[in-house]
Amino acid sequence: MKILLEEKILGKQSKNGAKYYWVLESIIGKNEDSENFTDYFPSSSEKGYIQDVKEEILEKINSENIFSFPYTPKEGDYLSIKNNLRKQEYLNLIFINNNWVEEIFMCTYRECDTDIYTTIKTGVAFLTQDI
Repeated sequence: MKILLEEKILGKQSKNGAKYYWVLESIIGKNEDSENFTDYFPSSSEKGYIQDVKEEILEKINSENIFSFPYTPKEGDYLSIKNNLRKQEYLNLIFINNNWVEEIFMCTYRECDTDIYTTIKTGVAFLTQDI
């Protein structure tokens, strides 16, 4: 499998031309601990191509740079790869202990009540089978 995450500022036109797009976020700070308990619901993707090849995506992203730009992940970085045509098909990854892992349920690894994230880059994803 060949995977390329090409940097592109996502506007309506660029998103409409791609089947998959991605958003890369990083922690920029923390809020004070909130006494309000927020209940986060499970957030798993529907079945589809991206779910079928997620193990290959994880293997590639953990062994080589699949971004079209120089990038070194840091602890807590968050990557969402989404199907532009089927909004409920996506893959959410978080960088923990020097590895990208899938975050199947929202806020399993992130501290959603306290972590403050900002978008680093966005772009289109090219996922192709080796021929």
